[in-house]
Amino acid sequence: MDHRHLLDDHAVALTEEIAQWDAAAKATGLSPYVCKASYVCGTMREFVQASGLNFAEGYHLAALFLALDATELLGRAVTGARVAVEKPGHIGASSVLTKGVRYLRDHGGTCAPLPHNPDRYVELRNFAGHGASYLPPKVNFHPDSIRLLLRRLAHALNTVWTDPDLPGTLAVAEIHPVFTLVNGQREPVHVRGIQKHLQTAMPGDGLEHDSWRYDTVSVSAASPTASGTG
Repeated sequence: MDHRHLLDDHAVALTEEIAQWDAAAKATGLSPYVCKASYVCGTMREFVQASGLNFAEGYHLAALFLALDATELLGRAVTGARVAVEKPGHIGASSVLTKGVRYLRDHGGTCAPLPHNPDRYVELRNFAGHGASYLPPKVNFHPDSIRLLLRRLAHALNTVWTDPDLPGTLAVAEIHPVFTLVNGQREPVHVRGIQKHLQTAMPGDGLEHDSWRYDTVSVSAASPTASGTG
């Protein structure tokens, strides 16, 4: 079944980074909005799959950091967050991540509840993203910190596109395309790949390295539960 319509049904005109997404549209023959949605979808899938690969190998710090990167991108898409402080809509990175976690918390379908509140996930991302040098007292994480987050991210990949508020927030969110060269031509990364994927599968289906979908996994003794309790 073709699911490309999920990213196209409620497309609107972009209001920011117009020239960049117009260039992406010209390269792919798609609308700027669909290019932007495809880029977000593809980037989230990359983060989720990379997190899953690290999780399966017991590299929990890397898995946690990558899953929370996907969550921050989701938060940016669903809030319309901007980076520049002087522009309307500016929200700091930690606040964007908090909003992404809240979105996952409130739109989880039948997924098990997240084991941490949004502020705690921000603390964990800061720990994983800054050299793992300081974990605040009484902050801890374990495989479920990652496993349940990835499950909700996969669910969000399949459902966020029908959120009636998404077109308006995605249109203004500060998300820039990344280009690469394909046969000598500039192409936005992820866009064509996601469009091909959606011809036969839902956005969050077919994710590789998905041991996090199951409750029983092998956890490396080299990466035990981490705690900041001392």
